[in-house]
Amino acid sequence: MFSIGALDAYFCDAYTDILAHTIISKNRHAVLNPPGFVLPDFFLRVQFPLRAILEPYDVNTNWRWRMAAREVMTYENVLSLEAVQKLFNPFFRKDHKFFYSLLPSWIAHPHATRRLFGITAAAFGLLAGENRTTALQQARDQLTDRFQAIIQRRHDCIHNCDRPRTAPQPLSSAMAVSRVADDVEFLVRRFDEHCNVEFREFLLGLGCSVPIVNQTGY
Repeated sequence: MFSIGALDAYFCDAYTDILAHTIISKNRHAVLNPPGFVLPDFFLRVQFPLRAILEPYDVNTNWRWRMAAREVMTYENVLSLEAVQKLFNPFFRKDHKFFYSLLPSWIAHPHATRRLFGITAAAFGLLAGENRTTALQQARDQLTDRFQAIIQRRHDCIHNCDRPRTAPQPLSSAMAVSRVADDVEFLVRRFDEHCNVEFREFLLGLGCSVPIVNQTGY
């Protein structure tokens, strides 16, 4: 339960950061550079709370955007891979979307497991053509099913004392809890690495200058 709570908190914080840093970078660019940094259309659908934007911020005026982005996520949760895709894929390049396009590198990662992808890195490396495509589709389904299962178990524990029998259910093995923590850590670390690269590319693609991009992390 703590691991899934941490997973939710990570994705909420990451989205808050890239949302705020995009606008902060635009403001910095406008001060130091000629026009050319244009926000993408999906920002028109972001509902920033006016009060957070209009509050006085004497020390750092850019703080208003961080507070506004935080308020956007106050009543949200990110407890499915589909929700992660919906929030973050607009920031990622066409061929670098979360998460199907990332699977080949994730499967080959030293910390990848058959439990997450249904195949080992060694076995996947031997595949080509249709066999490789099929393995990627199965790996996508395996990863989705794995996180759906552990997120649902968290919901059952918290909301109804481990449904469906409204009583605590046994763990599948003595290592079940540590494996959940390992899988959550794998997803967060791989996503974190990817988002660091893609957010930089996102800002550069909008016309943000390199010095300003270098000031920004998500």
